[in-house]
Order: sequence, then C-alpha cells, then structure tokens
Amino acid sequence: MTQHCPPHPSLPYAAVLCDVDGVLRHWPADTEIEHAHGLPVGALAAAAFAPARIHPAITGQITDEQWRSAVAADLANSCGSKERAPP
Repeated sequence: MTQHCPPHPSLPYAAVLCDVDGVLRHWPADTEIEHAHGLPVGALAAAAFAPARIHPAITGQITDEQWRSAVAADLANSCGSKERAPP
C-alpha cells in the first residue's frame, strides 16, 4: 500500500530519489546533448543503458570512467569520431 504525504510548504521538493550508490546527479536532457552532437533522439540512452553496459556499471564491475569511455566509443561512429563523442 502506498501512502500519500503532501509536501511540506517550507520544503522545495516533495521527494528525493537516490541512485543505487546514494549519489544525486543532475544531467541535462538527453535531447540537448544529442542535438548538439548531431545524434538521433534516443541514441545516448541506447548506448549508456544497454543491459550489457549498465549492469557492470551499477554493480561496480567497471568504473564510471570506463562506463563513459565505452559509451563514447559506441557513439563515435554516429558522431564521426571519438573526439566528437566525449564521455
């Protein structure tokens, strides 16, 4: 059963969602990044959150840097080069 609790008037948010590792991250909208790099809508999410890629990242099998580099490598063909697909 889900209980509804109205937001407290002095708090700016009604809820806070936490990542698995307890770190809050704010990312620009995917479409802004995709448009800036000439990628089709959905390309970033498809590369970043593919099951074979995201599972090792969220379970600590690879570092954040390794995850970002792998996403950049996947997007390099769409961007034209690895330099245009920064992590």
